[in-house]
Amino acid sequence: MLLTERLTTEKIMKSTMLIAIMGIQLLLAGCETPSYTGSGPFKSVQPQVRTVTDNTKTVYYAAQKALKKMDFVLSKTQYSKGLVVGISNLRDTEVFGAARQFEFVIKVTDLDDGQTEIEVRLFEQSEADFEGSATNRAVAKHGLYDSFFENLEHELKEQTRSGEGDNS
Repeated sequence: MLLTERLTTEKIMKSTMLIAIMGIQLLLAGCETPSYTGSGPFKSVQPQVRTVTDNTKTVYYAAQKALKKMDFVLSKTQYSKGLVVGISNLRDTEVFGAARQFEFVIKVTDLDDGQTEIEVRLFEQSEADFEGSATNRAVAKHGLYDSFFENLEHELKEQTRSGEGDNS
């Protein structure tokens, strides 16, 4: 009986200790900077916006093709919301064990005048950098924006030429 009581007491003490350690870790973790911010915790990066004369459906599918040409994988597409999200492969950095990845979040909106608006935001996610934790920050300027819009323009021309973009 004493051995059983001792084992039960040890289990209770270990469980209590584990819960206490987890509670302390939560308290010491602190608050993270809000996601999708630029420099400074409250400065939001505005999307890069373009307006085209093609219909929304054409632009929506052209955006997907443009991302695929850039070797991005489509992680979320939702036609009813005009949403296209694509992520890049993991990219090595000069720091051993560190990696980064890019994510495009694209919003396609039909405008009243028959044009289509494209809002594009680029996020860089990095891990094991100097901050010691994973980060997700919006990028205001990057060559990937130019690459995306060039590929989008090419895809829109291809769809117009092949007649795919005629239906609304």
